[in-house]
Amino acid sequence: MKRLIPGILLVLSVGCASDVSAPAGLTPRGPSLDIAPLSATTIVVSPVTPNGWAFFDDNGNGNGGGAFAIGPAVAPLGAGSAGLNLTASNAGWALGAAILGGTRFADLTTVAYSTYRQSVDAGNNLAIALQFNFDADVTDAANAWQGRLVFEPYQTFSGGVTQGTWQTWDALAGKWWRSSGALCAQATPCTMAQVLANWPNAGVHPVFSGVVLKAGSGWTTFAGNTDKLTIGVSGNDVTYDFEPFVVAATKEQCMDGGWSGVKRADGSSFKNQGDCIQYVNTGK
Repeated sequence: MKRLIPGILLVLSVGCASDVSAPAGLTPRGPSLDIAPLSATTIVVSPVTPNGWAFFDDNGNGNGGGAFAIGPAVAPLGAGSAGLNLTASNAGWALGAAILGGTRFADLTTVAYSTYRQSVDAGNNLAIALQFNFDADVTDAANAWQGRLVFEPYQTFSGGVTQGTWQTWDALAGKWWRSSGALCAQATPCTMAQVLANWPNAGVHPVFSGVVLKAGSGWTTFAGNTDKLTIGVSGNDVTYDFEPFVVAATKEQCMDGGWSGVKRADGSSFKNQGDCIQYVNTGK
């Protein structure tokens, strides 16, 4: 990866150089969980209910994009997923949210997500990466941009990213690399235990808070998807379910024109409020 443009929230993936410039795009947040208190729950992220998540061009070069989609195949959770695609090696696209600011990595108890690669990769290594905006010590006053901590499946499972298959990665048990500095560099990734040995109070940046799912840079072309991101803090899990639409589940969702923004589980739309309420009551 070449660079980060100031203002979004990201940094790197396979075959990228490190960058230490401040991120741009998503609004920086202070120390908090930002979206909701962590608990054992599922949050649906869709065009209608983004819940703080957004697609963005991390490299500023275009040549790709992101969108929610049905499938592909049978998604790990719900009907759909989040898709990212690249059409040039200078591209880098991501889906991110300004959440978990100030959370220590030592307090993470679950970090897992699923990926699906549609495009061909001869080495079977390319998959959407999971990244945290990094702070070496969330308890001190040094709040400059400090890069990202990046998990890429290939660094733990070399050659094990299968095309056309949903795979779930236990990122917390895998290897991570930092986008700036010599320790835990991309060429020498670290386990989370090693990360914490180097930086005991490391965590998600309290000012540039961010969790990012990214494809690129240095990938010639790519098309892939991600879903069912689960992050647990001190045993309390939140799962993010990426969907192209919201399935009607309560009568309240059908009221006051809400029926036009929700759908059946198969993606079909409702004709009117009564049609929506009938579906909620009967599933038909």
